[in-house]
Amino acid sequence: MYTVCWSPKGGSGTTVVASTIALRHQGPHTLVDLAGDLPAVLGLNDGDRGIRDALADDTNSTELHRLATPISEQHSLIRRGNAVAVPPQRWHECALHFARTGSYTIDAGTVTSPDDIPMPLLQHADQRLIVLRPCYLALRRARLTSHFNPDGIILIDEPGRALSAHDVANCLDTPVIAQIPYDPRVARAVDAGLLSVRPPRSLDPLSRL
Repeated sequence: MYTVCWSPKGGSGTTVVASTIALRHQGPHTLVDLAGDLPAVLGLNDGDRGIRDALADDTNSTELHRLATPISEQHSLIRRGNAVAVPPQRWHECALHFARTGSYTIDAGTVTSPDDIPMPLLQHADQRLIVLRPCYLALRRARLTSHFNPDGIILIDEPGRALSAHDVANCLDTPVIAQIPYDPRVARAVDAGLLSVRPPRSLDPLSRL
């Protein structure tokens, strides 16, 4: 099984959500970075070779696990890499490999058009999660990408917002499956590179995902 997380607006917390879902998964699990921020969030170096580099050359999809860096005893990270052009067929092969083997969470970052994410990764995913703040601008952008067919919304609750979880769910015709309170301690954990070892309890609603 694998999950894809994305947001239609930057700064919504997609990387924190994706890493938390992955790190709270019981058993071996691989976190795949398409946005480029996960190494910093997890307190790792950026590294050189990543998934885009492997798919841009002749590396077989079954060998992607060789790119993984351990995060904990059960969890690992595949970095984004630097290659710009990846043939669409290679993404298709990669998505099928993810669907058939192991357990993956993909951080797709900010997605506002089909060009921002390899569509096969969405088409073959078992779970497609959109990360949103109850913000009119974020919701408006989410409507423009509703054809990506998210299975659920991870809502970052912010005090003082006029929109409720019910409003967001109705607008996108998609259920809110987890609500995460806005918590400054999350930002401090990210800044210190401690999210993987000392996650704030406000992220606990993501455990069941």
